[in-house]
Amino acid sequence: MKKEKTKHGWLWLFLLIVILLLAGLIAYLIFLEKEEKSGNDLAFKKASPVETKPTSEKVPQVAEEEMAATEEEEKTALSPLSEEEYCIQIENDVTGFFRYLDQKEYIKRFHLKTGTYSYFKKMLKRLALRPPVPAGEGNDPEIMVRNLYLFFRILKPKGLNLVRSVLNNEQDTMETTMELFYNWLVLPDSCPDTEKLRPSSNIIYKYAGYFLNTTGGRAYLFRRKTSFRLLATYYSLLIVHEADKTGKNNYGIDIFPLIAPLIKEFSHYPDFHFQSEYISHLNNLKDYYQQKRFQP
Repeated sequence: MKKEKTKHGWLWLFLLIVILLLAGLIAYLIFLEKEEKSGNDLAFKKASPVETKPTSEKVPQVAEEEMAATEEEEKTALSPLSEEEYCIQIENDVTGFFRYLDQKEYIKRFHLKTGTYSYFKKMLKRLALRPPVPAGEGNDPEIMVRNLYLFFRILKPKGLNLVRSVLNNEQDTMETTMELFYNWLVLPDSCPDTEKLRPSSNIIYKYAGYFLNTTGGRAYLFRRKTSFRLLATYYSLLIVHEADKTGKNNYGIDIFPLIAPLIKEFSHYPDFHFQSEYISHLNNLKDYYQQKRFQP
């Protein structure tokens, strides 16, 4: 009997503790609600526009001046460059790219005495003096042999290794770099070329045809990474297309069969930043040649 009383005593004590805890919790929640309401009223009172006064009249003026300056900068950035400004910008970007390369450790290992830009100029002049024959391999096996060993004979192992190192180490900026050099190569004759460095349109056309239309050129591209191969093929197509439009496609290179496969390949590589632009431009080329072929 005593055991049963003790048991009931502990039960009542437990219930009393639970009731006290619930009461304390309810009181605490009521207190929080009042504090929150009071805080909200205070916040609303502080934010009231009637009671808030500007500390200085110069603040809006400064903001207006900054906005005007920003608008002026945006207008300047959007305004088209004159031809002279465009020529200067492209030339500066090209030399800037070589200054960037000169700081790279993998370039320093080549121990170039005069820097990458001077070395590039020498390579470009050698390439211009001995351009490939972009057609006729089926009729003359000697043309095929010359094309197969073209870069090895002209650039020598050191030049080839340098080019290969740049291609392997500058993957992240390859799209913008190749676009830059394409724009540089096709600059109009009115752009100054004081060093007589830029190859003629005929030389550029021969190398573009070499990559598209010869065993040696295609073999060279297939030994490189896919991203470079696709971009080199794309810009070579643009060059030959321009020659075709201006009546300077002297070797009669037919690029139409190459366009659709290139579109398909680009569609499989979404990592290209400008994938949609490449595909759109290639579709325009395809439409151009389809109309040209089937027009009466």
